[in-house]
Amino acid sequence: MKKVVLCASALMFGAVAFAQSNVSDVVQSGADNTSDVTQTGTMNDSDVMQSGTINRSSVNQLGADNYSSVSSTGRLNSSQVQQVHNNNESYVTQTGQQNGSRVLQGFVNSGGTISRVGNDNYSEVTQTGFRNSSYVAQQDLASDPSEFNDSYVVQIGDLNSSSVAQLGDVNFSDVIQNGDGNEGTVYQNGDGNFSYAHQGGFGFTSNDNLSQVSQVGDDNYSHVDQYGTLGTDGSMSMVAQLGDANQALVWQDGDSHNSVITQTGDANLAYTQQNGDNSDSEVMQTGDANWSEVYQLGSGHMSIVTQTGDMNSSYVSQTGMTHMSTVTQLGNSNVSSVVQIN
Repeated sequence: MKKVVLCASALMFGAVAFAQSNVSDVVQSGADNTSDVTQTGTMNDSDVMQSGTINRSSVNQLGADNYSSVSSTGRLNSSQVQQVHNNNESYVTQTGQQNGSRVLQGFVNSGGTISRVGNDNYSEVTQTGFRNSSYVAQQDLASDPSEFNDSYVVQIGDLNSSSVAQLGDVNFSDVIQNGDGNEGTVYQNGDGNFSYAHQGGFGFTSNDNLSQVSQVGDDNYSHVDQYGTLGTDGSMSMVAQLGDANQALVWQDGDSHNSVITQTGDANLAYTQQNGDNSDSEVMQTGDANWSEVYQLGSGHMSIVTQTGDMNSSYVSQTGMTHMSTVTQLGNSNVSSVVQIN
């Protein structure tokens, strides 16, 4: 079945190719909008709604039981969705101007060969504003496809960018960016990894922040919040987890904070909280079951924690102005506590 609805448009173009039992709906309102839908397989469903001028949409679904929904309102928005093979879902909503979204849940190269496959993946992208960009890839080699991954991206404001890549199974990523000039990058390679990266949100705006998360292994957890009552601008968070069952939690409220957490091994835990302005924290954990907590309240603090071994514990609390702490633990079951106040 094929259905095309055209209303109140000056110039519209829609090209739809379909296989048996596929469904495609295209609704265009405005001028110079373009939609291309190609569905090969069975029981695929595509909905495209474009309102405004010069919006572009391309949907390619190869396989069975895939669903794609694209809604573009405004001017010069572009969306590309490619889903290969089965039971994938993609939702893209763009409002504003010059926003771009690309969702790959499987990929066919220029030679027509299936080089990446995804099954039972879910992607949801919402962008409101000017020149926001989002890239989501949930796919892996055809011999070991990515399955049951979930990705959510919300970007409100201008000039935000997000990139999410999930290789493996049952991974989860949630990126929220509310403000201008924020950048979020998530890379997950393994199974059962969770990543939350929030830069602005829940009534708060944040600007010019950077969050990078890399999880290689299984069952790792990362939660990064860069927003709060003080407003958060120009802060940076980097989380790298190599191993299994590591946990990293970062909360930065204020301006120009830097946080780096590196975890190599299994079952390590690091928590960093920075409130105020211009504080830096670096945590490096190598081994298993190490634990680090860093609290920096005020301005101009610096904390460096290095743990090499197993089951080490470090606690750092710095309140006031321009404190500096360095903790180095080599071996096993060491305990350190640093408290500095002025």
